[in-house]
Amino acid sequence: MVYSSTEMIYLGMKFFLFFSLVGALVKAEPMRNQIFALSLLYTAGCAFLSYVFMILLGDTGLWHNNWRSWQIWLGLTFVLSWLYFKCLVWFEESSLFWVVLMLGVAVVFF
Repeated sequence: MVYSSTEMIYLGMKFFLFFSLVGALVKAEPMRNQIFALSLLYTAGCAFLSYVFMILLGDTGLWHNNWRSWQIWLGLTFVLSWLYFKCLVWFEESSLFWVVLMLGVAVVFF
């Protein structure tokens, strides 16, 4: 896969946002009860980043100027991030924690 510089910056910012939220979830005990809020925050961040980098800059090849596709993608991003955060909390004391943690890269590339 060849990415343009705009897409690399977009993915880097998305990566930083996601793993900042994962770090907050892992380190802070009260955040384990706020999975819905973390998923909502990640989805809002993805919506902002995708709007700025993909829509405002004119790189609309991903959604082909179709707002409905963009909204569906945001909904799927929310569900996927919620499932990931739920699994991360669930497997926190397990030996599968590091496997689940590394699966976060797949969530970022979604």
